[in-house]
Amino acid sequence: MSTFRTFRAPDTRSALAMVKAALGPDAVILATRDVDNGLFRAKEIEVTAALPDAPAQTKALPAKAYNPPAPLRSLPTPAPTPAPVPVAPRGTESNDELQSLRASMEEMRRELRRMGSQVRMERELKLPPPAAEVLTRLVNRGVEESIAEDCVRTALTRAPNASLIASVRSALNERITTTRAPWQADGKKQRVMALVGPTGVGKTTSVAKIAARALMESKQKVALITVDTYRIGASEQLTRYGEIMNVPTAVARDRSELTRAIARASNADLILIDSAGRSLPEAVARQAELLRSVEGITLCLTLSACIGPREMAAQAERYRSLSPERLLVTKVDEAVGPGSLLSASTRIAQPIVAVCDGQRVPEDIHALSGSDLVELVLGERRSLSIGAR
Repeated sequence: MSTFRTFRAPDTRSALAMVKAALGPDAVILATRDVDNGLFRAKEIEVTAALPDAPAQTKALPAKAYNPPAPLRSLPTPAPTPAPVPVAPRGTESNDELQSLRASMEEMRRELRRMGSQVRMERELKLPPPAAEVLTRLVNRGVEESIAEDCVRTALTRAPNASLIASVRSALNERITTTRAPWQADGKKQRVMALVGPTGVGKTTSVAKIAARALMESKQKVALITVDTYRIGASEQLTRYGEIMNVPTAVARDRSELTRAIARASNADLILIDSAGRSLPEAVARQAELLRSVEGITLCLTLSACIGPREMAAQAERYRSLSPERLLVTKVDEAVGPGSLLSASTRIAQPIVAVCDGQRVPEDIHALSGSDLVELVLGERRSLSIGAR
């Protein structure tokens, strides 16, 4: 018995790939038509194919196996004489088309979620459609909804007749402050900076990046100290970085050892202290007590941008008791929405010294201006290294 099959796909190429995979290289195309799936589903192409020995008359087909094609709207009518489908390697092309179809479906889902979120914001927050669209964009970029709404409403109040996105950009810029990067020399006395924050945010790697930039760009003398005696191999990792850069390293387990280590590095322009990642409030308090017991240490809170705005806000609140003077944001390259950095800068109300976007030492750390960070939040910045200070 002859084999007739009907296939549906998002485009002609995908449909032909399905024909070849199911019926083989001898299959012929009998008919094609557009299929309208309604408002919320994309149009499809329906292709009817058969093996060469199948009769071409529609009346001979089993009723359940074949439905006559509807009049065509956009595709050309097939030639009267069916032509063999060209042979293509099986497997690879089908997998590629399947991946493309999955990507298209995911993009459609994202767009539907975006549209639903925008409609909800228009109704619940009583915002005009353009403002709701900008608010949705900010939330999708990782900005906390309360912060995003405040920026949008501020923009609407201040400049109702101006460009809304320009006004929002100005409102965002007011919430982000920056300061001199730690590796940039300022001609003052010795500086001591300790990186603190949760485990896994990249403090040790960030210490190495800052040290390398200070050595190569500012020609400063650098010393490294770790107070991380909790993690196995933590001191060895920092020592290895010190050996590569030919800078002294030390391990301090308490206040007296930390004081002596800083004293031994008296000829260094910049002393960088690596600390253990802590999460429990009592552990954070003990760490603060150790670092604050030595005068002159600047605490730099280090947080990962890829954890999302709610967790970023929670971690900033947890470490606010340390009264950090600086903020360093890591893993920007892994973040779906880097706008979460606003959640931290709002809570601790301190300037951002740098952002990190990879593991390379020292390339993947950048000191950006406030306007640069706004572009990063809005998704308008393609490269962190371009225009970095």
